[in-house]
Amino acid sequence: MKKTKTLCLGLLAFFLLACLTFATPVKAGAATFNQCGRETKIGNYYIWSDSSTNSIRISKSKSGNGSPLVQASDGRYTAGCISDGSTVYYAERELTKGGAFVYNSYIYKIKVDGKDKSKIGYIKNISSPAAYYKGYLYLECYDKNDPLCIHTYRMDVKKGTSKRVIKNARVVDQNGRYLLAMPNTGAVMPLKLYVYDCKTGKSTRLTTKAGSACFSGKKIYYSEYTSGEYSSSSTFRIRSCSLAGKSKKTIVKKLQGSSTGRITSKSVYYIVSDSRGNTKYYRYDFKSGKAVKISWEKYKG
Repeated sequence: MKKTKTLCLGLLAFFLLACLTFATPVKAGAATFNQCGRETKIGNYYIWSDSSTNSIRISKSKSGNGSPLVQASDGRYTAGCISDGSTVYYAERELTKGGAFVYNSYIYKIKVDGKDKSKIGYIKNISSPAAYYKGYLYLECYDKNDPLCIHTYRMDVKKGTSKRVIKNARVVDQNGRYLLAMPNTGAVMPLKLYVYDCKTGKSTRLTTKAGSACFSGKKIYYSEYTSGEYSSSSTFRIRSCSLAGKSKKTIVKKLQGSSTGRITSKSVYYIVSDSRGNTKYYRYDFKSGKAVKISWEKYKG
């Protein structure tokens, strides 16, 4: 019995060793950059732009004030950042004459350990860095004449040069080479929805009546107004398409509510408000075709 046990252990050890020796190495996927925020963990850190201390701060904890990763230069203030958990791209604004939305903006990058800080480039009227893909940084910039109008610019991180790539639309989500972009109106209303291909530099308009949109897996999911625009009781349909904006498909023909939020491959989250200002939150399941009332915490995810 003892010999049998020893033989089994020996065979198990040989099997594990063989797996480690002959297994095909797994290549690590490219890190994804995300927009930073105090409630968002990226890698091992929470990273955010703090207006009260005029700095980019970093912490391993979701609570507390963290510590300054970098302090804005004299006469400037920080204006948002993105990170992949290793590198941080951030903006510093310098006010100039001409109005609240007219200023110089300097773009920098720095490691999360505070090392290798370098200036990337210069651009006017930035709202925030929004996305990154293979050597290009995507930036949201205000229109100098209309603070509700935000354009998306692309900056070459090696040359520091930039140009506008999407007019009157800001980045709302990223999936690798693809960006979803919508206008910034500050109101719940039908909006144009674009998918931008960072590799080709081309954008495709998906609809002119979008409510909300996001990437999920290898598809784009979005809500589209069909009636009742600009009212507390609207009718939407839920659609999907490929990452390139092709093969459109209607998943839900009719959904009534005030506005839609997150959409996944399995469900859509939406709000119903009445004339008294009461608000209820729901999740509609695509497979069952049923809606379930949920809490605000579950709605916001």
